[in-house]
Amino acid sequence: MSEQEINQFPRRTLVIELEKRNLSTSGDTHILKKRLKQNVDCSTKEVIQQSYEFLAIIDFEATCMENPPPPQHYVQEIIEFPIVLIDVTQRRIIDTFHSYCRPIIHPILSDYCKKLTRITQEQVNSAPVFAEVFANAEKWLNGRELLPFQKRKYLFVTDSPSDFNKYLRMQCNITNIVYPMWAHRWVNVKTTFSKFYSTRSGRIRNMLEQLGLRLEGHLHSGLDDAINIARIVIELIKDGCLLTPNEFYHSSIENHREREWLPTMEAQSSRM
Repeated sequence: MSEQEINQFPRRTLVIELEKRNLSTSGDTHILKKRLKQNVDCSTKEVIQQSYEFLAIIDFEATCMENPPPPQHYVQEIIEFPIVLIDVTQRRIIDTFHSYCRPIIHPILSDYCKKLTRITQEQVNSAPVFAEVFANAEKWLNGRELLPFQKRKYLFVTDSPSDFNKYLRMQCNITNIVYPMWAHRWVNVKTTFSKFYSTRSGRIRNMLEQLGLRLEGHLHSGLDDAINIARIVIELIKDGCLLTPNEFYHSSIENHREREWLPTMEAQSSRM
């Protein structure tokens, strides 16, 4: 069975061929074609071996406004810090870390932010500040041997460059924390999804729909988003996608916006 033949198969034939192989028949037609091609390819070649034992999904939520002022006048602070851990061999979620964070620069959430994220003022008021949450997250990672120079092979996954290159980078500057080594390279699942399935990835909901999956929970809930990203990643693994880093942190790159907002941020902090 050639790739060209598979490309000509109607959906019904694809379903029959996938059922013969005990493979999932959920998803759009282009997803089914890729799934079948990958299976046929792997049956004649060496089975793909993933390079990592564990994948850690992160999706930060940050303070936001509907019509924000220029970046130098509004600093976005992380207010939700989730990690969802996938065992690659088992192809399932095995653990989670989750905490809200109390913002310091703009401690009062906008109505827009509360509506978008469903995070309440009471939740952030009673939450630890980011430095404490960050320490707790690293303790959690350390307990699972998922920090640099430990024996586990792991990789972080996000659904955009912003989680690490914007929000974590900015928050580390605000909090005077050294940017962590574990966040120097990661998988942007949107890019991986798009390249593997030869399609537009879109947002979380769109990727789920293409895979024939329903959204669980609520969009813009950090934990729910991380769980849904994990579900997408698990389908990629099942379909034979080799997950490798495709985005990187470069400490030598100066962020122009950071230079703009840091003096303003320091002035705001001194008045608190």
